[in-house]
Amino acid sequence: MPFYLILDRIQIHNKFEWFSPAEVKIYSFANDGRLSLPELDTLKDAKEFADKQQIIREMGKTILAKWEGIKIENVETDHIFNFGDTGKIVASSDTLPETLDWTMLIVEDDEDIRDFGEMIDKILPDDKIDSLSSNLLKIFNKATNPQVTAAIAISKMLIRGVTAVLRENENDQMGLIEQSFVRRLHYPQGKKTGKGVPDLTGNTWYDYTIFGYEK
Repeated sequence: MPFYLILDRIQIHNKFEWFSPAEVKIYSFANDGRLSLPELDTLKDAKEFADKQQIIREMGKTILAKWEGIKIENVETDHIFNFGDTGKIVASSDTLPETLDWTMLIVEDDEDIRDFGEMIDKILPDDKIDSLSSNLLKIFNKATNPQVTAAIAISKMLIRGVTAVLRENENDQMGLIEQSFVRRLHYPQGKKTGKGVPDLTGNTWYDYTIFGYEK
């Protein structure tokens, strides 16, 4: 059963640029349970903080490498962007996932954002790694699916770290989406739509489609 998560439309209220249209970058990451983090198995045996740093930052790089970037130019206040008749596919799978966690970060892009993986030390600083390490060890010991749960925990920490770095570079955050779906509750027949869904900042609204079908 092929499966798709489609971004159909977004509306951005405040563009933050006062005198000119804004350039906007959308970073989307969807975890359908297939993401493998082999470093998680080695983290439980790590004793030195330096080893934990390296392991967690490598997991962070693995997740960041799967973020998809979408650029929108000439964004005005209350800009509505339609992704055509077919929408923008932000996740796909050959099977209908039992769970789906979707994160999307929308930022003003001033062309000074480098590859996030190269900034992993700033995105995941030492104090964040210390707390994240304890949380990941609890996940490893207690979670039913530790790979999925760990990916979600790291993704949320990455969002906070990336947002902090973007603020330093004077890139404003325009939107943040964190959606979690369960097949049994949200798309038992493989289909679900959302229209005019508000994001977590209140600055962006979006339409999406979940679509799966039997071959």
